[in-house]
Amino acid sequence: MQCIIKSRATTPEQKTLRLAQIMDVTAARFTTLSYEDVNLKHIAADVGITKAALYRYFRNKETLFLAVYTQETQSLALTAASEMDQQSLTDSICNTLSKHPLFCKLSAIMHTALQCNLTLDEAREFKTTLLQFIQQYATMISEYYALSFAQATELLLQVQQVIIGCWHMSHSVGAVAEVIKEGPLQLFELNFADILHRHIARLVGSH
Repeated sequence: MQCIIKSRATTPEQKTLRLAQIMDVTAARFTTLSYEDVNLKHIAADVGITKAALYRYFRNKETLFLAVYTQETQSLALTAASEMDQQSLTDSICNTLSKHPLFCKLSAIMHTALQCNLTLDEAREFKTTLLQFIQQYATMISEYYALSFAQATELLLQVQQVIIGCWHMSHSVGAVAEVIKEGPLQLFELNFADILHRHIARLVGSH
């Protein structure tokens, strides 16, 4: 990504653009790298600023993670709204998630990535934003399908749990990723979209 602003961002417009650049670069790095391998120094270099300048926008990697995750939930909510009509609830949810793999990945690592280094206010703000997203999504589901708001909310919380398990079980790394390509061990080589669909179908059927 090329940096548009070469000098320090001073105007509100420049700061907004700089923030968008930081978010885009970070999202790209989270897409291809593990949480541990995402480095603020490298993000700053990609944007064309110093690490000190990056700290003027985000005080640590955790708050930057939250910002990207929140952005992904907003994007997913728009997709969900367009996926509600003329298909089953299972397909609606799965098609929505399949279009947002970064949301799935960040959801899967969120609870381990955010165990520390957040203030109470930051944690509360994030969880409040997440709650609003779930409520918005549950409202859409209850309007289009034969579920109450409470049932839809419970379903979405269970879907989040399923995303976490399915993502980790279908994204092996290192030596494990190599050995499960061999013979009977291929039993453990799983496709995320396939197992996610099966689990969500069971969840939907139970409500």
